[in-house]
Amino acid sequence: MAKRVVCIGLLLLLVMVAMAQTMVAPTPAIHFTLNSRQGTPVSLNDYRGKTVLVVFWASWCVPCRVENRKLVQRYPRLKALPFEIISISVDTDREKWERAIAADKMGWPQLIDTMDEEKRVARRWNASALPASFLVDPQGTIRAVDAAALPLADPRGFRSLLKKLAGME
Repeated sequence: MAKRVVCIGLLLLLVMVAMAQTMVAPTPAIHFTLNSRQGTPVSLNDYRGKTVLVVFWASWCVPCRVENRKLVQRYPRLKALPFEIISISVDTDREKWERAIAADKMGWPQLIDTMDEEKRVARRWNASALPASFLVDPQGTIRAVDAAALPLADPRGFRSLLKKLAGME
């Protein structure tokens, strides 16, 4: 019994440390407008008033695909809150991007960043490794990096954080 309590305590400590490492000093999010799957422009400013998880990924990135599938499981419980996920792909092959979206069953806005390397949104957001994710509060401020770990590691804590950022707590 004591061994189980120690193991659970260590697990909770690891989750808390992981969450503490992701929170950052509030920084203004860099504006972007990219095309959706349907070709319509989507802007981060379109989501003012919501907390947004901005996720950079690619169809060829295995850790990205694993993270996508985990987010798919959590998303239905979170979308009732003032929250949205926006995925931005750095793929260069649109067909592979489309297949990955369908295979992973991602039901949130999907954008593709086809700009040249110097102008890429991922570069401007310092998303140097994939997957990369940022939690943007309703005022457009980045509150956490590697933020996809938050809803995956601690769903209840993440819901509480979303409510707090939305002024619901």
